[in-house]
Amino acid sequence: MTNKHASVVVVGGGSAAFEAAVAAKQSGAPSVIMLEKAPEPEFGGNARFSHTGFRFVYSGADEIRRFLPDMDEASFSKLQLPGYLPEHFTADLLRVTRARINKDLAEVLVNESNGAIHWMRELGIQWEPAGSVEIDGKRYFEPGIVIHPTGGVGGGVSQLNQWRAIASRMGIEIYFDSRVRELLGNDRHIEGVRVSDSGEEYELRAGAVILCAGGFQANPEMRARYLGANADLMKVRGSRHDTGEVLQMALALGCKASGHWQGAHATPIDATFPDVELSNKANRYGYTFGITVNSLGQRFFDEGEAHHSYTYAKTGWAVLGEPGGVAYQIYDRKGVALCDKSYYEFAVPVEAPTISELAPKIGIDAAILRHTVDEFNRAVRDEIPFDATRADGRCTEGITPRKSNWALRIDEPPFHAYPVTGGITFTFGGLEVNRQAQVLNTGGRPIRGLFASGDILGLFFHNYPSCTGQTRNVVFSRLAGRHAAAQGL
Repeated sequence: MTNKHASVVVVGGGSAAFEAAVAAKQSGAPSVIMLEKAPEPEFGGNARFSHTGFRFVYSGADEIRRFLPDMDEASFSKLQLPGYLPEHFTADLLRVTRARINKDLAEVLVNESNGAIHWMRELGIQWEPAGSVEIDGKRYFEPGIVIHPTGGVGGGVSQLNQWRAIASRMGIEIYFDSRVRELLGNDRHIEGVRVSDSGEEYELRAGAVILCAGGFQANPEMRARYLGANADLMKVRGSRHDTGEVLQMALALGCKASGHWQGAHATPIDATFPDVELSNKANRYGYTFGITVNSLGQRFFDEGEAHHSYTYAKTGWAVLGEPGGVAYQIYDRKGVALCDKSYYEFAVPVEAPTISELAPKIGIDAAILRHTVDEFNRAVRDEIPFDATRADGRCTEGITPRKSNWALRIDEPPFHAYPVTGGITFTFGGLEVNRQAQVLNTGGRPIRGLFASGDILGLFFHNYPSCTGQTRNVVFSRLAGRHAAAQGL
């Protein structure tokens, strides 16, 4: 068996891995090698299948202008950018994770988010406005999510290619088709990894190792073991290569587990799409402007609890809990017009001029679906003004489940139905790290030479605010790269 050497080894080839590698090299690591399990055409982990949005702290329009220097003033003036402050980000994290998130790491995530996004800008990552709702010539964004790397929805490949170009200029090496077979060392000190590629197996010795290998969402056995009934049948929105073996190696070595092991990011996606490696084309996030019914024609969750960015990662679980793990989003003409077109551009709805004619087309008894819609319409508080740009309090009264916001009668044809199921993006159970992104052992002590970032980091519980995953990646990868470079010298 041959031996190779590097100052810092990064396990993974997604956005977190590139960010860690670039940070390590920028911090003085003489040699940095990335180990990507996937073949080159499939590199990039989950980021390849994401629009890679970022939630981060910013002060307002003047600051965001620095990310959009080429946008003309007339277009920029339409953007409504009131600012997203540390207390806003912290409150969102605590609320959606039910205050179970590690408070120290949440503080790091919030306080480092602004600097990390500006670091990306300074490195050359290009940005554009995120998805928005346009009303009266003004564009309104979900709080904290106002820009993303160029490429638009489905633009994860664009971000990855930008990172790859930066890494190449810095002399960072990427080994494709390279599976990590073993972590070399113990629960006190890591010395490298054993690698298997298409030609050989070898040891790659390093001063520091950064684990960015993702979670286990593409491993049906682990999904069934940790996530519960029928989890092995879930459609996978991300990379088929995220199968959790590096996470298992770390736990077997004595690394400390953290995060919600029965939790995962599970969103409503098109039920007609393939079972694995789904892109953002499958997302169906407009449910706040309609109703969702199960295969029996009954509503089963509050579609207007909050903006979809705070509910979409748990709504897939709600769908999976219904008969057959399938549901139907129902809209009238008004609701369809309000939906973000980017989430439905590649959807083929079932359409009919009446609810009675729509029902049999989706296999639901016409009388039941008509009753559900009529009951909903009667319960809408029409006297409360509708406002798509904020939580407007326009609710239903006297029915269960209640709709808390954006309740509009479904009464203007044509009527559309979109079949949806639950799709898993990434798992919440992972490794515990400290404020320097250093992995801890089961005794709570940092393991010298071992760092982690990305989905392998156990941080979230129950749910997460949308676009926080990418921010977590860059924040902890930047920290991991800096500190790994110091240990790798």
